[in-house]
Amino acid sequence: MVFKKKNKDLQDLNYKNLLFISKILFNIEHFICYGTLLGIVREKNIIKGDDDIDFLINYKNKKKILKRMKSYKSFKINKKVTNDFFLQFIKTDKGLKTYIDFYFYINNLNKNYIVERHNFLSNVKDPKFALHIPKKIIFPIRKHKNFKIISIPNKPRELCKFLYGNSWKTPLKKNFGYRMEIVDNKPLLIKRSYTGSLTRQFKKELSKLI
Repeated sequence: MVFKKKNKDLQDLNYKNLLFISKILFNIEHFICYGTLLGIVREKNIIKGDDDIDFLINYKNKKKILKRMKSYKSFKINKKVTNDFFLQFIKTDKGLKTYIDFYFYINNLNKNYIVERHNFLSNVKDPKFALHIPKKIIFPIRKHKNFKIISIPNKPRELCKFLYGNSWKTPLKKNFGYRMEIVDNKPLLIKRSYTGSLTRQFKKELSKLI
């Protein structure tokens, strides 16, 4: 029961964060992505147990974002994971930490795709690990018909499929049910075996005791 309550509290806090941050970004080119997009499209809500919300933002607006976020004292920047193409802010509420992740993409007018360097692997220095997301999936960015303050890509279901493969409609446990690779600048989801999932979970619990 405690675990379920924690998941519900996280879901509620993340949803509040999603609406609040969407207002902050009202006149900046951006859209929700990754787990946040997956939840809104597949479940019409934040995914239960998820502790962050994800936004993709045009790189040219990075300084503007940083200035706006710093004006809200309840959000603290996480310098440990911040890099040129990624910013993370932490908010603590009800004893729970939630995270706001900003991924900054490059929109080269001569390319038919945007470049997202941080993505699943956080290896921004090696271009072979950057994602090339087709612009036809992204633009024009629009508002969700039921969540009118939230910006989504032009073809949200296609983006979910691009990111998570044909099985994107089937929920998998983050970090345990699957792992991600980047092949030819496209994401590749690899499902873990049941034994592999148990082993990974055991290692995580063991690390807490060390």
